[in-house]
Amino acid sequence: MNMEAFYFDGRSSKRHTVRLEATSGHLCLHGPEGERRFAFAEVRVSEPQGRAPRVLHFPDGGCCEVAQGAELDALLQALGYRASFVMRLQSNWPVSLGALVCVILILVAAYQWGLPLGAEIAAPYVPVKPMQQLSDAALRQLDEREVLAPSRLPLAQQEKLRGGFARLVALDPELASYAPNPQLIFRSAPDIGPNAFAMPGGQIVLFDELVDLTDDDEVLAVLAHELGHLNRRHSLRQLIQSSVTSAVLAAYFGDVSAAAAYLAGIVVEAKYSREMELEADAYGAAALRQQNKSPLLLASALEKLERSARDEDDEDEGDEEYEEYEEGDAASEEQNAGDEDESGVLGWISSHPDTRERIRRLKAL
Repeated sequence: MNMEAFYFDGRSSKRHTVRLEATSGHLCLHGPEGERRFAFAEVRVSEPQGRAPRVLHFPDGGCCEVAQGAELDALLQALGYRASFVMRLQSNWPVSLGALVCVILILVAAYQWGLPLGAEIAAPYVPVKPMQQLSDAALRQLDEREVLAPSRLPLAQQEKLRGGFARLVALDPELASYAPNPQLIFRSAPDIGPNAFAMPGGQIVLFDELVDLTDDDEVLAVLAHELGHLNRRHSLRQLIQSSVTSAVLAAYFGDVSAAAAYLAGIVVEAKYSREMELEADAYGAAALRQQNKSPLLLASALEKLERSARDEDDEDEGDEEYEEYEEGDAASEEQNAGDEDESGVLGWISSHPDTRERIRRLKAL
C-alpha cells in the first residue's frame, strides 16, 4: 500500500513530494533523495483535526503531511496503527455527548452548591478590618457623588433608634467580630426611596425615607433583618461569589461584549441574593422574638415597602393599581400567583425574593 505525501526535512521550509509505502512494519519514503525507511513504532501520528492533513513525525526530526481519506486509513491499517483510547472516545458520538452532559452537570453543581458553599466557608476567615476600610471608602464615594445626602432626622429620634439598634446587636455575641461596628449610619436618599442596607465592614445605612414610611418598631425589625446579613456575612459572601463569577464570565465572554457579561452576571448572582434575603428574614424574626416583639413587624414593614414601590410605579405609569396581600383571601392569592407568573425575566433578575412570599413566610413563623 502506498500514497503521495508532502515531506519536510525539519531543517528548512522547503516541501518535497514523496510517496509513502507500508512494508513489513516499516514506513518507506520514496523521494528525490532516494528511499528512507523508518520502523513504524518510531513514527508518531498526529490526531485528526477536522479535515486538516495529518502529520507523521519521524525520529530524525522530519515529518510528512498526509491528506485524510481512504488512502491514509488503508496505509495506517497496513502498518498496524491503532488509534489511542482517547482518540477512539473522541470519535464516539454517544461517549462525547455523555462527556458533554457530565461537564454541564458538574458546572451546574459547582454553581448551585459549590460556589455558595465555598464562599460560606471562606467568608469567616477574611479579616474584618480590610472590609471596614473598603466599606468606609464606598460610603465616602456615595456621599461625594451625592447619591446619599446627610440625614434630616432629629438627633433625638436618631439616638432613640441607635439605642434600639444597640439592644439588637447585644443579643448576638457573634456580631462582636465587627467591633467597633456594627454601626448604624443615617442618610437621606430621595432618589432611591425607603431602604436600608448592610455593608461588608459592619456598617448599616438607614435611609430617612424608610423611617418616614414606618414606625420605630418596624424600623428596628428592618434593622434586625440587616443584622442577619452581617451575622451570615452575606455581603462578603456575595463579594466572593461575584468575584469568582465575574472572573468566569470575563474568561468566557472576553472582549466580545462587556454588556452581555454584565447582564449575565446580574442573572447569575440574583439567585444568591434571594436565598440570603430569606436567611436574613429568619434571623430578624428570631431577634424580634428575643425582645418579645412579633415577627409580623417585619412583615408589616415589607408590606409598606411593597405598597410604596407600587405607588411609585403608579405615578410613573399612570394606570397600575396596587392590590395589598391579605392572607386567607382566595381571590388575592390567585391574583398574586398570576403576578408572579407574569414577572418572567424581571422576576428572575430581581435581587430580592417576591415580597408577598416573604410576608407569607413571616406570618407562618
